[in-house]
Amino acid sequence: MQIFDSAETIRRMPFPALIAALDEMFRADVTVPRRHFHVLSDTAPHAGSLLIMPAWQPGRYLGIKHVTIFPGNGELGLQGLHSTYTLFDARTGVPVAMLDGDAITVRRTAAASALAARSLVRADARKLLIVGAGKVAAALAPAEV
Repeated sequence: MQIFDSAETIRRMPFPALIAALDEMFRADVTVPRRHFHVLSDTAPHAGSLLIMPAWQPGRYLGIKHVTIFPGNGELGLQGLHSTYTLFDARTGVPVAMLDGDAITVRRTAAASALAARSLVRADARKLLIVGAGKVAAALAPAEV
């Protein structure tokens, strides 16, 4: 199994290829069940929850994003949200790769926004207004290029 840190995950997901892949996958037969949400603890300062988000195409791949949310992490100088993404061969269940889920989330959100903008924008549009902050907002302009 290959393991990709944040920098390598970003490097392997250039926006043009990611946008094209999303365009294809949004039209493909992909099973995406509802996410699983679990409260790990609701008692401060250790309150935390877990999201599990699977998706698959029979005979191709099975992916699962695992997200932990710990609101009290800010007091420890840590992010409140962390995630990983595990990719499996859907024919055998063999793990193929583990990727930085935070990087995937930012890249995918920006790429999906770029795809939507391209589908909805007027042909003569020349400017892009980005309203927001944080990692996703910072990734939106590069995704639109």
